[in-house]
Amino acid sequence: MKVNDILGLAEFRFNEPAFNLLPDVAFTAMLLGEEAEGARLVVDEEDWPLSLVLLTDRGWKATNFILRGPSVEAVERFENLDGEILRTTQEEWIRATREYYSFDLLRNNPPAMEDHSPERARLLRSLITEIWGDRKGNNCLDCGCGSGMGAAVLRDLGIGSLAYDNDPTLLSLGLSKGRLRPDETMLIDATLAGHYVRPTDLGLALMAGTINDFTAHIWRAILCELMDLAAETMVTVENEREAEMIKKWALEEARRVEMFENENDRFYDRWVCIITE
Repeated sequence: MKVNDILGLAEFRFNEPAFNLLPDVAFTAMLLGEEAEGARLVVDEEDWPLSLVLLTDRGWKATNFILRGPSVEAVERFENLDGEILRTTQEEWIRATREYYSFDLLRNNPPAMEDHSPERARLLRSLITEIWGDRKGNNCLDCGCGSGMGAAVLRDLGIGSLAYDNDPTLLSLGLSKGRLRPDETMLIDATLAGHYVRPTDLGLALMAGTINDFTAHIWRAILCELMDLAAETMVTVENEREAEMIKKWALEEARRVEMFENENDRFYDRWVCIITE
C-alpha cells in the first residue's frame, strides 16, 4: 500500500528529503514551524504516532516518526488543529515509506550500466541453497545489495529480503529492472544499518571488497554491523586474504566462523565466510 493511500491524499510530500534522514529529530521541528489549517495523525496498532501531516499554504506536508520518536509538541499541534486520526500497522507504514523513497530515488538518479550475470545468479542460488538449505519464510538483510542480484535470488528461494546500499545509481538500476522491490530497498550507510532495521534471521554480503589496508576499517564497521543484526551471516569475497580478515574480525567479536573456498565460482564469490552467533 502506498503512503498516499494510507493518508487518503492524492498529493503530499515528506519534509525529510531522503530515507537515510528519517532518524533526524530536526525534521519534526521544521514541520511544526509551518503555519497550518488542518492535520492528520497516522497511528499504528498500538496507537503510537507514525506521522504528522499538516495542510500548509503549499499543500499537505508530513514528517515521519517511524525511525524516531514523536514529540509531545507534534501531538499537541495535531490536537489543537482538531485533526483526523488515520490507522495502519508499523509494518505497512515502513514498507510504504521505503516505497516512497525508492520511487523518489528512481526519478532522480539515472541507473548504472547493467551488471547482471545470469550465470553468476545461478551459481549464487546454488551456493545459498547448499549453505542454508530450505529457509523459506526466513528474512535476510542484503547488505551492499548493488543492483539486486542477491535480493532476486533470495526472493526466488522464498526468503524475504531487505536490501540496502549507498550507491543510488545501482539501486536505480535494480529497481528499474525489478530485481529490487521498492518497499524492500533502502539507500543508507551500511555502517549505521541498525538505525534502520531490526535484527533478523539471516545476513548476506556478496563480494564484499575490495578489502585492503586502506578500506579495512570501513568494511569491518559494515560487516560487524551486519553480524550484530543477523543470527547467521554469509559473506563472499574475491580472495583468501580478504576472507582471513573477515574471519579475524568475526572471531574478535566472539562469533563462530566457517571459511572455505567456493570451487564453483572462481571469481566473484570465490571465498565464503559463514558467521554465527
